[in-house]
Amino acid sequence: MEDLLDAAASRTTGATERRAGRVVASHALWLCACETFDDAPTWLIYAVGADGVGWQRIPEQVDIEDVVDAEHLTGCHPDPEGVLVWLRGERPRPWRRGLGDFPEDSHVYDELQRRILSV
Repeated sequence: MEDLLDAAASRTTGATERRAGRVVASHALWLCACETFDDAPTWLIYAVGADGVGWQRIPEQVDIEDVVDAEHLTGCHPDPEGVLVWLRGERPRPWRRGLGDFPEDSHVYDELQRRILSV
């Protein structure tokens, strides 16, 4: 999963905007793969510039709001397989149908997936 995020971020031009140590983005999404008990990473994926994307792991015990300042921010707790399927563009959301669906946040998933999949 992190290789896919690295590949998407490597296509990004321009720098990530930061303010007071926080990433500033129009769209940001946190994904906590808490179904993996030994290593439950939380990934922050965010918009950079007009079409780019950036990402980082968020350490445990750190609040997302301390790391990112986003106009549109959402997140969920999908299983890692769901994250992988979403990153590949094989599913519109990183969870199975009916789990964690918040229609008001769907534009955040759509925008970040578009950026990740753009070539």
